[in-house]
Amino acid sequence: MSTKDRVFSRMFDKGRHGVELKRAEKRKADNLKKVALGLVDEFNYEYQYLQDEIGRLSYSVEEWFDEKFEQFYQLRSELRSVYLQNSEAFISTADVAGDLEILNQIKEKAEELGLEADDVYPDWQLHFDDLEYLDQLESKFDDQVGELRSIGVE
Repeated sequence: MSTKDRVFSRMFDKGRHGVELKRAEKRKADNLKKVALGLVDEFNYEYQYLQDEIGRLSYSVEEWFDEKFEQFYQLRSELRSVYLQNSEAFISTADVAGDLEILNQIKEKAEELGLEADDVYPDWQLHFDDLEYLDQLESKFDDQVGELRSIGVE
């Protein structure tokens, strides 16, 4: 059929043309459905999974971060205050260096007399042990200061 015949056929045979038009529209709609169904299979994530993940991210961004950041900031401030700004005036081994010297003198004098240091000063061993423990604590405190500085707390 020539183009001329086709044009005249469509102009004058409306019933036939309407059926052909409906068939063409149906074919077009079917093809769109096939394309649409094919595209649905192309999604990277199922919609329910996507909603779940968006919900998790939303909670993290909208609530969790603010709460945890506030806790972090508060703890960082407290650690910084105590460890780096010396807000707590802890006793140090330098403060008690004279006491350690006195304890050693007591022990020396007691031994000269043939006595134990505890005979002269009943709390001698406890006092001495506490000073050694203070030295260990101070060393650990210094290590913790270094640890805070290593993560950028100044």
